[in-house]
Amino acid sequence: MKPIIQTPRYRLVADEIVAAIRAGDLAPGAKMPADKDLVERLGVSRTTVREAMIALELMGYVVTRFGAGAFVAEALPEAPREAPAQPGFYELVEARYRIEPEIAAAAAPFIKDEDQAHLRDLIAGMADPALSLHEVERRDRDFHVTIARATGNSVFVSIVEEFWRARRRFPEWTRANNRRDAADVARFYEAEHRAILDAFAARDVEAARRAMRVH
Repeated sequence: MKPIIQTPRYRLVADEIVAAIRAGDLAPGAKMPADKDLVERLGVSRTTVREAMIALELMGYVVTRFGAGAFVAEALPEAPREAPAQPGFYELVEARYRIEPEIAAAAAPFIKDEDQAHLRDLIAGMADPALSLHEVERRDRDFHVTIARATGNSVFVSIVEEFWRARRRFPEWTRANNRRDAADVARFYEAEHRAILDAFAARDVEAARRAMRVH
């Protein structure tokens, strides 16, 4: 007997979309169907579809263009690609999606004014088109670690730091920054991070959770 491995629903959705792409039902360069259409066609939740889209982008089948939406990649991978050895970026995407919104929610009532000022400075740096991706990523990491520290829980800090250590092991993560140009990257970083900061300024727990989940 072999152990039964339960495949997450978003992986099943991703596999179904990969099959459609490889069959030519979704042509290279074509705009991906809207989330609501995929929800109806596949019979899953919008959250599952969004998780699948993240996986597809990291696999190289989908390209996200800020302000334009998701498109089938012009050049597809030569063969279907599985997630790398555990822990892989599939697991990392899911873990961050589940855990970091709760960390943001925990920080919202307690985050200090000086921490918010620091986050504001980090956003300004991330939105600078002149900065290298390395410098932007460094500020991005600091942003998330600062939020974890604001909870006063050292376990949360360790978790977020481990997320970033794991992220550095996978160059596929650079596809998450696949935008049209440096100005698009800047707008992406500024818009999503500022929504989180706005929730903190309002001490709004649910808004902080929601903004981090979107991010």
